[in-house]
Amino acid sequence: MSRGAAARALASVLLFVVSAMLGGSVTGSAYAAPSEPTDPAPPPPGAVTLRWPTLGLQSTVDLYGDGSAKFTVPLPLGLAATRLQGMIHTPTNISGGYVEVDDGEGGFLASIDLPPAVPGLALVPFDVDISAARVRESSVELTFTTRGRDPIDRNCGPTQHLVLSDLATVFTGVQLPPNSIATFFPTVIERVTIYAPTDANSAEQQAVLTLASTLERIYSPRPLAIAVVSQPRGTLPPPAPDLERAVVVEKGQPGLTVENAGTPAAYLLVSGDGGALSAQVSLLTNQLQPLAQSAVARVDQAGGSAALSGDTLTFSQLQTSGRLTFLKAGSLGVSFDRTKLGPRFDGVQVHLLADYTPVPERDAASVVIRSKQLVLYRAPLDQSGSLDATFSLDSQMLDQQFVSLQLALTYTPDQPCGPLVSSMTFQIDPRSTLTLHRGGPPLHGFNAFPSEFSPQFLVALDGTSANQLSYAAQVVAAIARLTSTELKPKVVDLQTAVSATTGALIVANSKAIQQTSLNPPVSGDGSSLNFELPTAMHVNIADGLGSIQAFADPPRNRSVVLVTTTTDWGLVDRLFSYIDGSVSDWGQQTGDVLAAGAGGTPVSVAIRPAADVFLPPGSASAASWIKAAVVAGALATFAVIAGALYFGRRRTRRLPQQVGDPIPDDS
Repeated sequence: MSRGAAARALASVLLFVVSAMLGGSVTGSAYAAPSEPTDPAPPPPGAVTLRWPTLGLQSTVDLYGDGSAKFTVPLPLGLAATRLQGMIHTPTNISGGYVEVDDGEGGFLASIDLPPAVPGLALVPFDVDISAARVRESSVELTFTTRGRDPIDRNCGPTQHLVLSDLATVFTGVQLPPNSIATFFPTVIERVTIYAPTDANSAEQQAVLTLASTLERIYSPRPLAIAVVSQPRGTLPPPAPDLERAVVVEKGQPGLTVENAGTPAAYLLVSGDGGALSAQVSLLTNQLQPLAQSAVARVDQAGGSAALSGDTLTFSQLQTSGRLTFLKAGSLGVSFDRTKLGPRFDGVQVHLLADYTPVPERDAASVVIRSKQLVLYRAPLDQSGSLDATFSLDSQMLDQQFVSLQLALTYTPDQPCGPLVSSMTFQIDPRSTLTLHRGGPPLHGFNAFPSEFSPQFLVALDGTSANQLSYAAQVVAAIARLTSTELKPKVVDLQTAVSATTGALIVANSKAIQQTSLNPPVSGDGSSLNFELPTAMHVNIADGLGSIQAFADPPRNRSVVLVTTTTDWGLVDRLFSYIDGSVSDWGQQTGDVLAAGAGGTPVSVAIRPAADVFLPPGSASAASWIKAAVVAGALATFAVIAGALYFGRRRTRRLPQQVGDPIPDDS
């Protein structure tokens, strides 16, 4: 090499080093100054940008001190993660530095410079390259770590906090159409449309509902929209758009078949007759479809995992654990899905075992355990390093969907804070147990589900609307996404569902319900409505009411979900956005009735009193006073819903009919 060439090479190296020292990382760094554009660069043609909630991830990340946060980002079929976008907020107690983004193997991907503390600057966008992330099982792992440049004492200084929000991933590549059963339901899809015959029999209806329940369960927490469309038997479905799938359920030879495999018109045909039809879904229920790497498969005998048995269950059996490292104060939460715990119970005894860093004699530490804000147990932590606590939760302390425990921990060293002060680690022993007291009355209200539908529940449609299978599927999907436990719908006739002692989902108009022994919170016919308050109320509301009701049925020792209308079935259509996640979901509903009138404004109300109320022991006068208070509260609630319906109806009458509005189903 000539002397001039060597000099030029050395100059290039020096320039590279100086640039890195002055500007941070040469590649993979992102920072937007206040004067720069506030929106991320547009994705390249053909790219797909998905917000993190669509991927089942939280959209906001909180980073404290030099701690890390790790996330697994699923990949759509045929696509690769290339960029990460979001907003970085002005940090708290960090004067400068950056956020390092690494992949699952610790490989550096990018850095995001921290914005300066400039008046009026709260957050700035970032857009970094993550295309080098290693792929593992159709996903990539991303780890965020704050790297501060200030010499603050991490133990004793003020808490350092940084927020990343509005996170989204840009994917590039070619979305491949499914060519096998294994690839038909990939890691990421946004919508599944299930096509059923307009004259579907009970076996076909049951297969549709089983499929809806299964898909919601296996995709949770990733949101999945499920639609059920009725069409003439034998009709081919339209091609599904990207990130969507089409499924046809029809009687025929048993099997699962990807029709038009490898083309944009691909769809899955689920076929069979009688019980053999729902049995085909068993391949998905047990999440074994990745093994069906061909376009055709058949389930000859449905199988499933064994449910937990017994009244005493370990945390290990329930796949629950907890570990926390903290200084001064920390909190740790553990929860148990009631659906996993077997038949109904009205009390729980907890035997909690835990190990923690032994507390020196002159230091102080404690634990307080709560459920629903009530203290169940408190104790100091000592030199033994072990906790052995037993406490009970009665029915008033139990959530209807989860058994939840919150542990508040404190640790105060008896020495001045400094770099030699160490933190405490607290870890729950998997040999801890829950002992369940079986029995109790049926649960009431929306929160009674899914536990009151486990493991099997009945479904009945009275046939007064062509959309009833769609209504039932939306309810089943909304409830199934709340649990990891398999729910098994069984379609029966209306009278069987009414008289059974098993939990039931009933879709029927008010006239059909009046001819049965069911006693829902709201009933009636046309504009004449009955509200079953502790003292019954009869009201006339023009144009009637559509509702989804969730209530206990004590005579049959079970709970019921009822989808009904006193007039037009179109009144219930807007209710489903309040249970499917588009506005809110089933788990956010309170009370026992979600209803809408002609104005189309959904309103949640509690018609019957809650059962988890603490009463003074042996006080009849107190019980009477509480009953009167419940009646007064219910009357106030009714005034709210009546006002909403009245003004919504007036607003509707003032608005002209919009071109293209759907015509209500008056059947």
